[in-house]
Amino acid sequence: MFFLFTSVSANITEGTDSINIQDNLGKKTELKKKKTGFVGFLSSLTEIDTTYIRPNMYNMQGMVYSDMMFNIYKISGTDENGGNNQSLYFSPYSTMHVGPYVAYSFIFLGYSFNLGRKETSSGRSNMYLSIYSPIIGIDFYYQKGTNNYRLTRASGFSSEESKKIHKLQFSGIDTYLQNINAYYVFRHKKFSYTAAYSQSGQQLRSAGSFMLGFSYARQKLKFDYTQLPLYLIYDGANEVINNALKVNNIDYRNYSISLGYSYNWVFVRNMLFNITLTPSIGYNVNQGEQLEFNKDLFKYTNINFDLTGRNAIVWNSGKFFAGVSTVVHTYSHRKSNFSVLNALFKINMYAGVSFWKRKAYKKKKS
Repeated sequence: MFFLFTSVSANITEGTDSINIQDNLGKKTELKKKKTGFVGFLSSLTEIDTTYIRPNMYNMQGMVYSDMMFNIYKISGTDENGGNNQSLYFSPYSTMHVGPYVAYSFIFLGYSFNLGRKETSSGRSNMYLSIYSPIIGIDFYYQKGTNNYRLTRASGFSSEESKKIHKLQFSGIDTYLQNINAYYVFRHKKFSYTAAYSQSGQQLRSAGSFMLGFSYARQKLKFDYTQLPLYLIYDGANEVINNALKVNNIDYRNYSISLGYSYNWVFVRNMLFNITLTPSIGYNVNQGEQLEFNKDLFKYTNINFDLTGRNAIVWNSGKFFAGVSTVVHTYSHRKSNFSVLNALFKINMYAGVSFWKRKAYKKKKS
């Protein structure tokens, strides 16, 4: 399992150059020369209020990192009369990884080892990439699962056996997800998203900010209902499964925009608690589907609502740091009598040390 995290932190806090002048008495005075042009524009974007945020003072970091992932797929179908809704819940074996990471400047590189049973990694691959800066951030997630799922629950079926389902091995589902999410932090001069999620700098005083985002997701699902237990398909000689659940292949793209809020609460010195909620509204397009502008563009079945939630608790003294963070993503797809919900939950734990102080801070206390 390989993970790559990157974080970009600003070291220019004033957006000015310093020049020294000497008066008639020989006394030197430092003046600030305002930067102009493109350099001045970039400097203004990375400018922070140092009464709220302390920039990262070190070039390198080393840490031990651990993560655990949980995933749930819910497939639902309604019969033609709309009177009976049936749902199937699938979940892969959860994965837990631990490994060392080293960071230089803005790049974290490392390798993590699977600590679970063999089944947790068999037929399953994941990659999580995050790029954080004071102003913008990008999350990329890739997931592929084959022959790694269990049927954990079934609802809407009348048989007694269906009520007793618990983690049945199921080989009839393959999944693929690719998601990229980019966002903009409005109040970046006083609020540090990187302090909560990349240990890049410290939040000194409580602050929050609205966040605007755009997301693209590609999701594929292959489902073979004939691999289900017979009591979910037949009741004696009669078929009981809804026709809507006899879907073989789902392949769609989703484009969405989000507007949310993130808040860093500095409740004691060097400690912060972050909570971030970003609901989104999106539009689904099936692979190969030709949309008719007047007929399909505003069809309610093509519009979906999803949610990304994060929280973190971080201790950071400047040189040493440790923390726990979680992230929850939901991805939904629905048609008039069929829907798929994919919920992803990830928890991270880490502890590390920063070293090789940057030149600008060598004479300053950490």
